[in-house]
Amino acid sequence: MDTELEVKVAEIDQRSKSNTHRIDALEEKYDILNRLATSIEVIATKQESMGKSIDALTGKVDALEKIPAKKWDGLVEKVVYLLAAAVVGYVLAQVGL
Repeated sequence: MDTELEVKVAEIDQRSKSNTHRIDALEEKYDILNRLATSIEVIATKQESMGKSIDALTGKVDALEKIPAKKWDGLVEKVVYLLAAAVVGYVLAQVGL
């Protein structure tokens, strides 16, 4: 009976050591997983911040791109006014006013 008990205790001791190794390995994996989750959270925060910066830069670039168009539109408008004034002046000159 003592031999059977000793065998059972030895089996339990062996299983306990095996479980301890498995728990240690799981703790290491958990720590790695926890660091990974934290890193992903930091990356997501930085990406959100970069998205806001990109949106702001896009608005500035759009404004800069519109400047030459506004100048061109202004020039065209002035040329049209000048041509209209010339036509009106010519017509008035022909009428004799």
